[in-house]
Order: sequence, then C-alpha cells, then structure tokens
Amino acid sequence: MKIRADLRVNGGERRLLLVSGPNELDARLANKLAAALLFWDDEPIFDAGAKIPALADFEFLPDALGLDAEGGVKLWVECSTTTVHKLTKITRRAPRARVIVLKETERDAQRLRSELDSGFDRPERVEVLAWPGDSFKAWRAAVGETTEVYGEAGGLSINAVVNGVPFAVDLRRLAAPAP
Repeated sequence: MKIRADLRVNGGERRLLLVSGPNELDARLANKLAAALLFWDDEPIFDAGAKIPALADFEFLPDALGLDAEGGVKLWVECSTTTVHKLTKITRRAPRARVIVLKETERDAQRLRSELDSGFDRPERVEVLAWPGDSFKAWRAAVGETTEVYGEAGGLSINAVVNGVPFAVDLRRLAAPAP
C-alpha cells in the first residue's frame, strides 16, 4: 500500500509519500501518517536511511525520525510493533532522543508499558502513546491511498478533517512509574 498525503496543518503545508515495506501492515502506515501530524514541529523524516550520519551506529531504522540542528537524533518514533530489545538499543545509542511508540489500542499500549516497566532498565525513556477506544479504527477508515488533511495537530492531539471526515482525538500517554 501507498499513502500519498497532502497535509495542511498548523498553518503549514507538506506532501508525504508513505510506502509499505515487505510484510508491513496498512495499520503501520496509518500510524506513520498520524506521527507526521503529532510531531509536525519536529519535521519528521519517514524514509531515513543509513545515509543519515546520526543513524550510522544503528542496524535498524525508525518509522519516523527528527533531527536536531546539529544532525543528531532528537526524536525516534516506532509505530505499531517493536521489541524491547530494539528500544534498549535506541535508548543507549541515542541517549538524548525522545523515544516514542505509537500503538493502535490502549490494551496493546498497556501490554508494552507493563513489559517496559518490569524488565527495562530505563522505562522512563520510552513514551507509549495509545489511540483511545475505537479512534484508530476511525482514523484508519478515513485514511486512504490519497489523503488530504486540514487542521491542527501536535502533542497528543489531532483536530483535523481527513478526506472530508472531521476527526478529533487526544491520544493517551501511558507513563512509566516514578523512579
């Protein structure tokens, strides 16, 4: 699947092409599109490859990447599925980066949060965001191969019209326990 998106968000405009990789689910692409909106101000890169110097020490790539002014990793977003092993490597190799996992359901997000809290050496380093209720299903239904988005987004909120469908959601952040 491909998503060709025309985004008019927060007073700015961008075009985005998201192409699924081998065995990549459509849901992951829909989450990547949401990441483009939620992290709009970080100007996320979705086709980050090994040619980006900040990724030289990584054997894997992010779903979305934000770079600071010096070209270092400031934002690493994983959409849908990921492993604790991968998150461990990311937090060690990019110690100043904001690491976020975007999950389709609160149940899946809670499962990951519990796994991180019980067996991860730095659970506070990983933010887990969840779509509340059936909001991801509604998002996925609104997103198509050609998608136009108009509105505002950032932080945990998307308030936009997606392919003619009004859409408003506040994602839920599942916090790590206090150290």
